[in-house]
Amino acid sequence: MDDGALADLYYRTTLELADDHGNLWQITPASTDGDDPGVILGGFSDAYILTAENPESSGEYSPEENAAATVALAHELNESGVTYRPCPGYGFDVDHVEHGFAILAKAEQSGTLRDFTLDLARRYRQNAIFHLHGGGLGIVGALRPGLNTLRAVEIRQAP
Repeated sequence: MDDGALADLYYRTTLELADDHGNLWQITPASTDGDDPGVILGGFSDAYILTAENPESSGEYSPEENAAATVALAHELNESGVTYRPCPGYGFDVDHVEHGFAILAKAEQSGTLRDFTLDLARRYRQNAIFHLHGGGLGIVGALRPGLNTLRAVEIRQAP
């Protein structure tokens, strides 16, 4: 699959992320003007979102292997001391969910945490990460460095 088709597939994902008060929000790419992610990010400027599941989008991991990879990634995040929150991604058919995490960054640490997240993504064999910020939802290539794009987002409180 080429990078453009893969980006289109990734943008069919709905992400769920809680704000500072525990309110759960759904984030979906928009084709027109979008909403301001600041409602979710609060005092942070960026969220770098990654999963350890389904390496290289191959679909070859069993549910047990995906669960073990998620536990390992959560352990690494706990050990690192970064601020993060659970951030599952739901496929367009909502039957497919990949458990992931949003690493939250303030403006002055954004570049460092971007690099940290990309390093994790490469180690967990992920093609790319999501980058939520004031401009919308970006895809930043990890194993596929040419996979870089940005779209506006719609943000709605989860039911």
